[in-house]
Amino acid sequence: MSSENRVTLIAVIVAVIIGIVMQVVFKFPTIVSAVVALFLGILVGFIVYLITNFMDKRKR
Repeated sequence: MSSENRVTLIAVIVAVIIGIVMQVVFKFPTIVSAVVALFLGILVGFIVYLITNFMDKRKR
């Protein structure tokens, strides 16, 4: 498993945990915490993508 995939997998797991914590603390419905976790996962995946592209450009 490549390092980018590992980081993305960890980020999605953390996003799901944050969504569950927000559901418990703020009494959100399950769908709200699922949407928050989805957007956090997409955001972190996009950030990892940008960092990977930046590092690839620097290596050239």
